[in-house]
Amino acid sequence: MELRIVKTEDQYRRYLKEIEELAAHDPDPDSQEGGRLELLAKLVEEYEKPRFPIGTPDPVDVIMFRMEEQGLRQKDIADILGGKNRASEVLSRKRPLTLPMIRALHERLAIPSELLIREPKPNSGTLEEISEKNIPIELLVKRGWIQSAREANAFVRQLMAPAGSPVLLRHTLTFGANAKTNRTHVWLWLSRVREVAASRTYLQGKFRREALTQDLLSYIVKLSWMDKGPRLAKDFLEERGIALVIEPHLPSTHLDGAAILGRNGEPVIGMTLREDRIDNFWFTLIHELVHVWKHLDANNCPTIVDENIEKSRETEKIEREANDFAGEILLPGAIWRRSNAFASPSSKAIQELASQLQISPAIVAGRIRYERKNYALFANLVGYRAVRIQFPEVRWM
Repeated sequence: MELRIVKTEDQYRRYLKEIEELAAHDPDPDSQEGGRLELLAKLVEEYEKPRFPIGTPDPVDVIMFRMEEQGLRQKDIADILGGKNRASEVLSRKRPLTLPMIRALHERLAIPSELLIREPKPNSGTLEEISEKNIPIELLVKRGWIQSAREANAFVRQLMAPAGSPVLLRHTLTFGANAKTNRTHVWLWLSRVREVAASRTYLQGKFRREALTQDLLSYIVKLSWMDKGPRLAKDFLEERGIALVIEPHLPSTHLDGAAILGRNGEPVIGMTLREDRIDNFWFTLIHELVHVWKHLDANNCPTIVDENIEKSRETEKIEREANDFAGEILLPGAIWRRSNAFASPSSKAIQELASQLQISPAIVAGRIRYERKNYALFANLVGYRAVRIQFPEVRWM
């Protein structure tokens, strides 16, 4: 069949089918079949460009995504790519895939051949840019991430291993960031949270997505009525397979929280407790849980990061939805708008509404401060310096 520029969906699908059949025979690149395979791949790629401008992954992204799904590390696929050195070169985009590699990846990892037969994107620099020279080594030693400065390079390479974080980072949605946000520090923090969650092997297999409902989130809010509510919330979530990792933010970021899909597909909530207040803890936690409930998706949205969560003015639909749901779950609008705390705020009215709903008075006081944009109000009721003390295992520095 004479090859022509692809103009129809039917023609496109026929070419894809032929690509897969030819790739399975592993033709020599200089042979007639090899030449036809190369031309088919080019024609298909040109057809896809205007139709899938951002959604078509390159081969390295596809490989790392499949590794992510199956919990594989670079060493686990070294034999498929011809050894450790060859695997490292391919995954860092320094060496293109060969046809034997494509065939092996197709057979061993069930990756469609058509996704592998295209030019990789230029190296994004994610791994190259995150090196000893631009990470806060002394701080990481103090926090116990590494034992000494000598371990920094090995630590970064482990943290940013191809089977994990680079895929995560390239598909991260970040809300509330600005031009001064240190993205490297955001990435390091995310990777650290994810590694800590992965170390909690006792959580694996516990999570059931169907159990994550608005009723469950409303129940979690009731834990705020107790003095050790934040700690109880962490234990409650982990009983249901959701890791809550408390890790202070790194310099030049204003990270408050994140919702992440972990290495085994279970959800992870990361929190910094940057604002050491009870009201901030509960809003951030429920906000991130709404993201887990409504928005996390292994294919399109595996990581959502929130900076300056109380002051963010994001217009993105999913962030507005997380804010709206969190507000309603924490303090139902119908009850709030009929309350004395809303109409005529006072310490007494706040305590009465909190008692009625059996939630922390800090949540009510925090709502008043937020809606009136006056953060000097009821400072004695929002629980300053009452959260970090509940997590003594965290190094607050």
